[in-house]
Amino acid sequence: MFNVCIMGASLTTGNMGVSALAASLFKLVLIYRPDASITLFTSGRTPQSQEIKLLGKRISIKVANYRLSPKSSIGEHLFVILLLAFFYKMIPIQAIKDTIVRYNRRLNVIANADFVGDIRGGDSFSDIYGVMNFIIGSMPSIITLFMRKKLVLLPQTYGPYDSKIAQVIAAFILKHAYVVLSRDREGIDVVKKILKKNDNGKQVIFCPDVAFALDSFVPKNSDFCPFAKTETDPPIIGLNINGLLYNGGYTRDNMFKLKFDYKLFVHQLSKCIVEKTNANLLLVPHTFAPGGHVESDPDACAEVLKIHSGSYRDRIHMIRGEYDQHAIKGIIGFCDFFIGSRMHACIAALSQGIPTVGIAYSRKFKGVFDAIEVGQMVIDARVADTDETIKKILFMYENREQMETALKSRVKIAKDQLLYTFQKLLHPH
Repeated sequence: MFNVCIMGASLTTGNMGVSALAASLFKLVLIYRPDASITLFTSGRTPQSQEIKLLGKRISIKVANYRLSPKSSIGEHLFVILLLAFFYKMIPIQAIKDTIVRYNRRLNVIANADFVGDIRGGDSFSDIYGVMNFIIGSMPSIITLFMRKKLVLLPQTYGPYDSKIAQVIAAFILKHAYVVLSRDREGIDVVKKILKKNDNGKQVIFCPDVAFALDSFVPKNSDFCPFAKTETDPPIIGLNINGLLYNGGYTRDNMFKLKFDYKLFVHQLSKCIVEKTNANLLLVPHTFAPGGHVESDPDACAEVLKIHSGSYRDRIHMIRGEYDQHAIKGIIGFCDFFIGSRMHACIAALSQGIPTVGIAYSRKFKGVFDAIEVGQMVIDARVADTDETIKKILFMYENREQMETALKSRVKIAKDQLLYTFQKLLHPH
């Protein structure tokens, strides 16, 4: 039995990007370690196992949950787990260490793991979502290091770190991690700059985003896409609307400092697509937060659809219902061109060879697109204005065929590199 502990991913968040990371990691682990027993160390109310179908069979993923609620039991509270891990590190008496591990299931999972990897949702090893989110998100990695386990930082984006405390915590984790995998080449420079001369020969390796390995599945229910898909029918443009950007971020006041009003932008973009092209438009949510939540993509899509329900109701539709990460990727596969503001919605399209424009609110987009040599398809919403962005999108749509052939070969290279990296990671000798 090869015990694997994965941090920073889950199948139950409603964010299909996070689910795509989890499912892809499980797949990569099981390809090279079919004897693996996988446990998620993740935030949640219960330690109930998560189920997923992979590699032709149903897999049960164990969960070691932690909580931050004052109503949680003392042994599952994240701060208590952190404190116990600190005692484990500092106390020299092995018998006491063994007692700590024996009586706390969460620490027991980490202590007995042959492999511990943290992926931080792909982009949360940064304080762009707030300093407190960064601090809490860093605790599982710090716990692992306190337990003197080899921590692998799985492919993700590193930085920016605008606050001093984020810089200190990031430096501590990066300095003590066993291996650091970056999903973009700029991240390697960021890590090396933080480490400076204190890298101790650390392995800092480029590795494509794990979601390039995600399987796609087309749902049997055909209601998701009312448009016909034949050679004579109009093309389908997929538009992923980011509910968080639509609502101005968690602070609701343009948290990510976009140059344009994102809500007005998607209203104008959707109108321009149906007026200036012959394409049909499919609105694609990728984070299924509850209705009314600041992150709800379906709410944002529904509002855009309602605005155009008069003149363009036959040419604009949205995905209704909630689908998992495999099904969403399968649905995106129906598109001839894709525009996304959520990173993993874009990866779902790119990994299927679909010409894709990323509307970026952080540098993570450029890094991931550059990894497959299509960085020119990223438009930075912090720099470009509305008219400029829409003009570029329409231009890239008209020239999509030039990109399509080259994209497929580049995606294959990325997938091969991803598989090679994980083979080496899980079979180091």
